[in-house]
Amino acid sequence: MRDARGRVICCRARGRLKNESGGLMVGDLVEIKLVKDEEGVIEKVYPRKNSLARPPVANLDQAVIIVSVSTPTPDLFLLDRIIISAEASFLEIVICLNKMDLSGAEDAAMVKEVERVYQSCGYPLVLASALTGQGISRLKDLLKGKISVLAGPSGVGKSTLINKIKPGLGLASGPVSRKTGRGRHVTRHVELLSLEEDIFVVDTPGFHKLDLKGVIAKEFPFYFREFSSYMGRCRFHSCFHLAEPGCAVKEAVQKGEVASWRYKHYGVFLDELRKKEKHFKGG
Repeated sequence: MRDARGRVICCRARGRLKNESGGLMVGDLVEIKLVKDEEGVIEKVYPRKNSLARPPVANLDQAVIIVSVSTPTPDLFLLDRIIISAEASFLEIVICLNKMDLSGAEDAAMVKEVERVYQSCGYPLVLASALTGQGISRLKDLLKGKISVLAGPSGVGKSTLINKIKPGLGLASGPVSRKTGRGRHVTRHVELLSLEEDIFVVDTPGFHKLDLKGVIAKEFPFYFREFSSYMGRCRFHSCFHLAEPGCAVKEAVQKGEVASWRYKHYGVFLDELRKKEKHFKGG
């Protein structure tokens, strides 16, 4: 752990703390007792303002979601799952399209569509390349003054971007598998890194699946920001924007005002949540 003066102190936790609040998490604020120079015992864990189950980290300000433009191919379905998890934890969200140096003419339409859709939802979006340096300055500005988690699949370049922001850090990075088209797990654990005095970043192992933990079906429509301007115009106040008649959101999808692929993701996620809630209720 790191104390208020920036010293790194090797600590062990009291046994009872390991079983409280789901155990200790990266980002926890704790009270320690020094037993010798740079060694201590964790005596208390302070309440968390928020936490994520995957990656397991607490007390964040924002999530920076990394998507590769190419190698591996962009997974917008997983991007939306991560966005929902971050929204449910009341985090600010930044979307970073990385590896722009690998972007070809065939990728241009996809990049433009992703920019249009997510920026219209109010999410800051960065086009970046660790190789050319594109977008690194803007990404760094968005990280200042915050504790951020970098999230996304393996191979999208999370560790490489961190190395670019702070040269000499030397985080391990690796190529994408030719066989699977996915990145290999190079980052093995969750780690809180200090890139500058006011920039803290959590580097995390990549993943290809994510459970929508902590999200409930009746609140789910509010997690899709582009729905908000249409909700008050639906025939039914409790409209879920799927089978109901007189739905303004469905009409907006038909007119192209709401991206049809985002709406499709919404339907899949909502169905998943309803099935899960039905299962827990024993229905």
